[in-house]
Amino acid sequence: MTISKIAGGFMLTALMALALFSCQKDQNPGAENNSIEFQSGFSEDRDQPIGCEADIPAILAVPEGNRLAYRTYATGVQIYEVRRSTNDPDVFVWVNTAPSADLYIQPSYNNLVGTHYGGPTWEFIQGPYKDEKAVATKLQGVTVDPTAVPWLLLKTVENLSSPGNQVTYIQRVCTTGGLAPAITPNESNLGQVEHVPYTATYLFFEKKN
Repeated sequence: MTISKIAGGFMLTALMALALFSCQKDQNPGAENNSIEFQSGFSEDRDQPIGCEADIPAILAVPEGNRLAYRTYATGVQIYEVRRSTNDPDVFVWVNTAPSADLYIQPSYNNLVGTHYGGPTWEFIQGPYKDEKAVATKLQGVTVDPTAVPWLLLKTVENLSSPGNQVTYIQRVCTTGGLAPAITPNESNLGQVEHVPYTATYLFFEKKN
C-alpha cells in the first residue's frame, strides 16, 4: 500500500513538472526558434546559397582558399550628399558618403548582431564575430537590379580592422533600393544630404582551415 502511494506521488509530481514546462514553452514559443535561427547564420550548411545568392555573378567570386562563414541581413540607408564634381566644378553630383544599417541574423530582420557604417565597416555586438570589426575596400561591383545599389565584392583591410578580425572577403548581394536621388542637383543643392533606404545580404568569408 505504501509503495503504491509513493509511486502515485512520483507520477503526480512528474505530470505537474511536464505541465509546467509545457506552459513555459507556450508562453515563450519563439525562444527555441530564435536560437535555431541565430545559429543558421553560422551553420554547417552555410555553403548552400539562399534565394538570390544562387545568382551571384562570377566576377564577384571569392578567391580560392576562403569559405563562406557567416550571413547577415541588413536594413538601413545609403547616405548621399550633393558635391561639386571632381572633373568639373560647375557640375554638381550626388556622392555616396556612407551606409548606415543594422545587421540581423534572420531575413525578417530579427536578432540584431551588428551595425554597418562608413569605412565601409561592419561591427558586431554578438555572434561568432562579437566585439570585432571588419573594414573593407571594394574590388568589384555589378548592377544586377537597375533599381538597386550594385552587388559588391570587398576585401578586408587588415590594418584598419580589429586585431581579432577573421573576415577576409565580403559579398554584398540581393540588394534593394539605395540608389542616389533621381533629381539632378544644382548649386542650390550643394551640401544637401539624403538618406535612401536599402536592404542587402552580406556574406562574410574566412580563410579555410
